[in-house]
Amino acid sequence: MKKLISLFLMMFSLCSYAAVEDFEEIVVGNKASYINEQGGKMASLQILDPIINLSTTKQYAQYMMDTYRGWDLKAVVDLRGFAFKYVDNAPCSGLISYFDGRSYLFFQACGNFEKDELTALYRKANQALKVSEILKLQSRPNLY
Repeated sequence: MKKLISLFLMMFSLCSYAAVEDFEEIVVGNKASYINEQGGKMASLQILDPIINLSTTKQYAQYMMDTYRGWDLKAVVDLRGFAFKYVDNAPCSGLISYFDGRSYLFFQACGNFEKDELTALYRKANQALKVSEILKLQSRPNLY
């Protein structure tokens, strides 16, 4: 039974790895983008700087939604953020979440994605932008 489960997990990880390999990675500054080789899908993760007169995550998400001419702003409690929909040559969705006490994370996806593809692309973007490492450094107390 354990061998069957481990075989299933290995096959699942290979499927998500193969799905990520179909995407071209472009990292520029604080943004990691992944574009499907056929051009039908695009996902990106971006670290955004705060705006002084927008003090809450909801206000920032509303601003981003208005910038993209989006609709249907909804709270995503599990991710401590807000999601919205917009159109940019394909149906798209965006997720804004508070990041490190100073900035925001903006994850967007355009096209028809499977859930495991989005998860794998987020993990790859997380590694490319070193988001987890930044959070670990921010969580440590400063020693003077």
